[in-house]
Order: sequence, then structure tokens, then C-alpha cells
Amino acid sequence: MAEAVAPRAPGTRTGRALSRLDRAAHRRWFLPAVGAFPLGDYVLPFLPGQLLLAGLAALHPRRRTALILTFVAGSVLGAFLTAVAVQSAGPWLLDLVRGLAPEQAELDRFSDLITTHGPWALAALALLPWTPRVAVVACALAGIDPWTIALAVLVARPVPLTLVALAGTRAPWLLRRSRRIDRMLAEVMAQRRPEDR
Repeated sequence: MAEAVAPRAPGTRTGRALSRLDRAAHRRWFLPAVGAFPLGDYVLPFLPGQLLLAGLAALHPRRRTALILTFVAGSVLGAFLTAVAVQSAGPWLLDLVRGLAPEQAELDRFSDLITTHGPWALAALALLPWTPRVAVVACALAGIDPWTIALAVLVARPVPLTLVALAGTRAPWLLRRSRRIDRMLAEVMAQRRPEDR
């Protein structure tokens, strides 16, 4: 008689994070843990926040609204805390975290936009799918109030995050056109216990 083979854990870091979050989706700490990803996008720009949102929305379509609100709150809090840290510590903070800080050329380009258009430029950049961390740093260095920065992010961020979550819940076939995402979702689904499916 052949032995049952346990499903393999997802091979990527994003897949493993998605698998752990999927297993914890009905626990009390699930949403705060999810909120750490958009918050962390301001410090660690290589976190796959949008991919996690799309994957979690695909796996838990009934929790889509809670996921969107959690990602928006994390993004707004991250923008506010980043602005406060940069304004409190000054430019030397960027020198201290050189590996994580934006490149000077990139920062200069965003600074020109911020100088010309103010917080409106940040709001426009926050409409893009990725976290507007360089624009937030440029706003903070330009002396724009952290509350104004947070408000600009709050106004714009729900749009792209809602679209990402909708892609996960309403058009999972669109996500699955990417081999990487399809493989990751298949691995997470294989890890699920029968009662969770």
C-alpha cells in the first residue's frame, strides 16, 4: 500500500508567508499580522505586499473588505511614521540606513515633483500599485506635515489596493496567468487541511 505523501511547503518566501497567513485566517491576530506588511513596506521595500493582498483575497474572498482596510491602515500608518522619523532625525537617518534608503537620484526626481505640486504629487503617486515610500521621504524632507502626508496617502491608497484585492477575488484566473502566482497559490491550496478548503 502506498504511503500518503505530505504536500510540500511553498518554495518561495512569499509562498511560505501566504501559507502561514492562510492557516491563521480565522485567528484574532490575523489582520494585525497582515497589516504589518504594508507598514513594513516603508522600511523593507522588498516585501511582497500587493502579491500577499491579491493572494489572500483570492483565498479568502469574504474577507476582502477587511483585508483592504487593513492594508490601507498599514500604509497610512507607515507613511506617517516614516515622515515623523525622517523629520525628527533629519537626513542623517537616510545615511545611516543607506541600504534601505532611496537612491539620491530617485529622491531628487521625487523632490522636484513634491516641490512643484506638494502633497498632490504624493496623492497621485499613491494611486500606483506599489507603496509610495520615496515620495513620502521626499515630502518629509521638504517639511510637509506628517499628518498631511498621511492624509494624502489615505485619500489615494484605497484605489490601487481595492483593485489588487478585486483582481484576487473577482479575477483569480487573471492572477493565475502568471506562472509564479499560479504555482504559489496551488502550493498554498495543497497545504490546506480538508476542513479549510
